[in-house]
Amino acid sequence: MTVSGKYHYLYQKSYGVKIAQIDDFLPDGITTNEDIITQNQLRLKDEWVQKSIGIRQRHWCKNGETASDLGAKALRKVLPSKSSLEGLIVSTVSEDVMTPSTACIIQSKATPGELYPAFDIKAACAGFIFALDMGRRMIQTGAKKIACVATETRSYYLDKKDRRTVMLFGDGAAAVILEKTQKDEIGIFYSHLISDGRFWDAIFVPASGGLIQARNEAPKNSIVMNDASGIFDSAILKMQELINNALTECKLTKNDIDHFIIHQASKNIVAKVADELKLDPSQFTINFDQVGNITSASVGVLLSQCLKEKRIKKGDLICLIATGGGYSAGIILLRWEQDL
Repeated sequence: MTVSGKYHYLYQKSYGVKIAQIDDFLPDGITTNEDIITQNQLRLKDEWVQKSIGIRQRHWCKNGETASDLGAKALRKVLPSKSSLEGLIVSTVSEDVMTPSTACIIQSKATPGELYPAFDIKAACAGFIFALDMGRRMIQTGAKKIACVATETRSYYLDKKDRRTVMLFGDGAAAVILEKTQKDEIGIFYSHLISDGRFWDAIFVPASGGLIQARNEAPKNSIVMNDASGIFDSAILKMQELINNALTECKLTKNDIDHFIIHQASKNIVAKVADELKLDPSQFTINFDQVGNITSASVGVLLSQCLKEKRIKKGDLICLIATGGGYSAGIILLRWEQDL
């Protein structure tokens, strides 16, 4: 593919890194709204949940699967028989154990005996974007092949009686392989990450961390959402701001982007962002109704599914965008370089 016109400018901005492989893994256990309502005796109706929240079902682990199980299965899908990996970055807030890293456990399952650095990062729902940014930096400084995995088992962290959160979250994983671009390829050409720790307690999981220990409180492993409306509003505003700034810096318009892969925090958030940006329906996809909010795996799973469904083709410009607890957010712009 010849690089010309506006693509020539993007070629100059390219980091020289591309997503060479991507795939996802969702656990077999499909849980419907009615399943949750019945099992937990909730005063809710399926029709109301579908209309108000925008979800029909989600995948929840049923057979004792862990985040490392899901992540390893996704990673195996994108690796050849001999991986030749030079690094594994895992994004998760559903770690198997507090220490060591879930990345090390995934390494033991997907590539046992291979020696390369494997470590976790934690940036809530924006974690996959953070991992991609870190991975592309490793490629830029000499690595040839880096794996980035986002894997979450959020069903283990839900108070099943909490109607504010129990319907929202799902389980799943996505894995990508980052490599250097070849001649006339652009790959990733823009990346920007932010965090604002002032709002760390808007949504969090106390678990058995130091805060609980210091207060001598009982461990609490379920998600605590203190400011749902504030999270909704800030997610919409920040995603718009990040997208507009990225397009301006890259001398692009929203119409130049073939597909926006927006973190599926909720159907309403995605729809509102698309509406505020006046996106054409062909420019974005919603899978929240089928998988829920898979936290950091959300963007990777959606990108993988869009590629499988032929919504994205070689040469398309793609925007990956996510916001999450922390408060953390990230955006990546890239051109898709692989044949489907």
